[in-house]
Amino acid sequence: MVLLVLLSPFVAAQQQAESGANCDLSVSVRTSDERSIDAPFQVEVHSARGLLATVHIFGSEPAQFHVQNGKTYRLRVVGNGFEAVTTAYFEINPLEMIHTETVHVKPENGKPNGESIPGSPSISVSEMNIPKQARAEMNKGLEAYSKGDMEQAAAHFEKAIAEYPRYARAYDKLGAIAMKSSDRAKARDLFEKSIRADDAFLPACVDLARMDLQDQDYAGSESLLAKALTLNPSMVEATALIATTEFANKEYDKALADVNARMACPITNSSRK
Repeated sequence: MVLLVLLSPFVAAQQQAESGANCDLSVSVRTSDERSIDAPFQVEVHSARGLLATVHIFGSEPAQFHVQNGKTYRLRVVGNGFEAVTTAYFEINPLEMIHTETVHVKPENGKPNGESIPGSPSISVSEMNIPKQARAEMNKGLEAYSKGDMEQAAAHFEKAIAEYPRYARAYDKLGAIAMKSSDRAKARDLFEKSIRADDAFLPACVDLARMDLQDQDYAGSESLLAKALTLNPSMVEATALIATTEFANKEYDKALADVNARMACPITNSSRK
């Protein structure tokens, strides 16, 4: 009986996927090189109809929202000393009960502000020696991406790869652009290239795992997520997605364990609407 009660949120989410079940949206604010920032920010979540909710956070903490899965949203982030960013629309998969997004910001006028924390878990060894020109192209690409200019973003990411063929992040971002264009074959190829370029670049593992989940390749998805969590047990994106994958793969005990671990972490600064 206890097992059935604990599983009920998963069952309800699975049954209500098409009608739009509830989903926790977690938003992190980082610099263009994926480092966290010690500065205050206002994070807004918008649907096509307009503003849904606003949260005030300190940069190193994620903003938490309660939204509908199977829907599209975009984010706006404003911080003192940083340029305001409005993202392109993104879709939350109907199976996701927890979804994560990262918004990249940069200081106004290019001046440093806030204190970056070294050792971000998303930074792999290959990213420690990126040529200056390649990094500059990546930053330009991320800026265009955040503004919804996918054509310009792709051009800069491709230039970054030309300068540095091992630039796993550039392949991963090109894969994300391909997903937005519904070119799943191209997206999968690019995510795989990202992993081949640097098998310790975890965001690509998570992106490919999300595709496997959507394609009902649950074993493949779980394998990729398990690898990511082995390298970084605190990676929020992987932790959030693996419970959904395990449940879909009928590994209920594992799913419950991951959900309970997630619920044991207190959620602060939340806004529900």
